Amino acid sequence: MKKIFSKSLSVILSIVLVLSAVIMYIPTSASDEVAGTDFPLIYVVGQGSPLVKYVDGKKVEVYPVKYDTDEIMQIAKDNIDVFAKAVVTQKWTEFGNLVRDVLSPMFSELALDENGEPQYGVTTNWSYSISKLKNKKKVNGRYPTTSFTFNYDWRLDPYKNAELLHKYIEDVMSVTGYDHVALSGRCEGACVTAAYMEKYDCEYVSDFIQYATAINGATVLSKCFAGDIDLDADAVERFVYDLKISADDTMNQLIESFVTVFNRTYGLDLACWAVNNVWDDIYLDIMPQILIETFGTWPGFWSMVSDEDYIRAKENVFHNADMDKWAGFIDIIDNYHYNVQVKDYELLKDFAERGIDVYNITKYGYQTLPLSEPSDVISDSYVYVSAGSFGATTATIKTVFDNNYLAQAEEEGTMKYISPDRQIDASTCLFPDTTWFIKNLPHKTFPENANRLVDAMVNNEQFTVDSSEDFPQYMVYDGENISPMSDENMNTTQKYENTFFGALRKLFSAIFTILKNKITGSAA
Repeated sequence: MKKIFSKSLSVILSIVLVLSAVIMYIPTSASDEVAGTDFPLIYVVGQGSPLVKYVDGKKVEVYPVKYDTDEIMQIAKDNIDVFAKAVVTQKWTEFGNLVRDVLSPMFSELALDENGEPQYGVTTNWSYSISKLKNKKKVNGRYPTTSFTFNYDWRLDPYKNAELLHKYIEDVMSVTGYDHVALSGRCEGACVTAAYMEKYDCEYVSDFIQYATAINGATVLSKCFAGDIDLDADAVERFVYDLKISADDTMNQLIESFVTVFNRTYGLDLACWAVNNVWDDIYLDIMPQILIETFGTWPGFWSMVSDEDYIRAKENVFHNADMDKWAGFIDIIDNYHYNVQVKDYELLKDFAERGIDVYNITKYGYQTLPLSEPSDVISDSYVYVSAGSFGATTATIKTVFDNNYLAQAEEEGTMKYISPDRQIDASTCLFPDTTWFIKNLPHKTFPENANRLVDAMVNNEQFTVDSSEDFPQYMVYDGENISPMSDENMNTTQKYENTFFGALRKLFSAIFTILKNKITGSAA
């Protein structure tokens, strides 16, 4: 059991490490609606699309990065003396160099140069042509929602990708005969679409949709660049329940209950305290060099560093770097940061005043990865709800608004904007009437039926949270479908509500089940 848990924990830490780098509406039933959009929707995806290079004429996938957990475990075992020496002497340089030497080669091939340009022949595994676009036809009178999906090299400057997007939009209009498009960007794709809107003065765009946007910062990435890392025991416990390490329910029960027991007996607090102390000691010894050789060279990732963290992030990532060498790169990331991210509220208000329908879809129901403080802010696991929704007020992951807050909302006439689960107040959003929230939908999950909401935005002028009973301001994802939030489906945080004795009982039950299955299997 110890070996299984140890390996599972190593997987968690490996994942965390990688990530740190880390018309007026006509009321009709959604089920009766024909899926798709009346005119072209340009759907700009987020970070993570495959990157490739050509070796001897053959295409080789470079990203997603493949790494061997067993090999990493073996390296850790072989160098336990290095870690022990660092603990005793509190001198972490040798250990830091070891971590750097293990991590950097995994991602160094993806690094851009000091001008933000690709190296080693690595490029996006996507292209389009006019002939391909001509094959995109309407089905039952509408274009399927993701017909005109725009991909890109997400490492690059959003402005550079905006130039490619501009050409793509012109080609789409050319083959479809329309003089305008709807534009939707999700996650980092929202940064690219915002750069396009700023650079090209909203040309051709009638509807602007931000979906799980990271334009105000992807919290974990932003905090990592800034060096603001802090493991919290309760957050680690919740993360294990969110992660579902194993496909086997009994094994998940074993791991989850063990972590809860470990946390309730303060063992996890002690472990997090030790990790935080080590991190504080070694961060400047290892992370700047790792970042300057990998993630820190991607302007696309810099576009998701929040304004709050931006100055400190530059100080950390370029710690001891040759600033003359990186001057051009810093100009690139500053250009986006100060012309788009810092001005995003101003830009969006300007778009709306010029008659563009501006929409937002925000996900929630999760904490962020357990790497930053505070750890209980409501998010979609990557982006704080307050940032992604442009200003929503939120409770914490396990709390609700108190009676005083609700009474004040009642007095001010804003109760209609408060979620049925009493965790979000949309009245403080930049666009409270065109901002939707979907609970229990994690950042990287984009279910097909969520596209029906996107369709409704595009197909109806001045669509709002009051336009359709099928798409109220607050909805819930159940793993398959999205439906209006109600008293019956709104509580999705029961998984975090565990007591010491309840977890202990589940722990022994899981151990017994595993032993029984092992014995039964052996006998068979």
